Amino acid sequence: MKDYYKTLGVKPSAAAAEIKKAYRTLAFKYHPDKNPENSLSEAQFKEVQEAYATLSDSTKRGKYDDERWLSGMGSKTKYQEAVTPAWLVTICKQLNASLATMDTHRMSQKALQAYILLILTDAHLGVLQQAGDAESNNAIISELIAATEKLQVKYLSEIEQRLIIIANGDRDMLQTIDEHVEGRMRKARMEERLPFFVLMITLGLCLLMYWYGKLK
Repeated sequence: MKDYYKTLGVKPSAAAAEIKKAYRTLAFKYHPDKNPENSLSEAQFKEVQEAYATLSDSTKRGKYDDERWLSGMGSKTKYQEAVTPAWLVTICKQLNASLATMDTHRMSQKALQAYILLILTDAHLGVLQQAGDAESNNAIISELIAATEKLQVKYLSEIEQRLIIIANGDRDMLQTIDEHVEGRMRKARMEERLPFFVLMITLGLCLLMYWYGKLK
């Protein structure tokens, strides 16, 4: 994953004005017209343009920051908004929107677990318990269950415990959590056994071919 902040030479906390200033300086420095004899200047100029196109757009930058965090390239900016059940639902939905566009093979599993646990901090759980908003709680559980589809089973335990706290004894929510975890564990066991089954089938086919050749 490209580090656009490094490309522009600014910190991830840089303000829009600082990003714009860095872009103008680098665009002037690497512009092909200024470097007719440098074959690499055009490529560098395009990299700078690409970085600025993302970081200068607040929506694109927010999505990029999430992807950058989830790929293990940097830290997550501290939340600035007031924490409410509705806000937590929005954060969970944004997480799934980011995950839907990511290559899960290059995603940091630990970073994804850490981000989900950042949503499920004790302080945030306290907000949810105090509000007692069953609809928001159910939405958060549903969104985070969807998010953990990208997560390896070994990272599920702590998240499951915190989802159970959000369920607050609600049977339907608890059943949803339990079914999801059990389903993921069954799938993981099947995936572990799959190479063995493939090997056995391959050996069986080889034996059949051998005996068939003998009979001929």
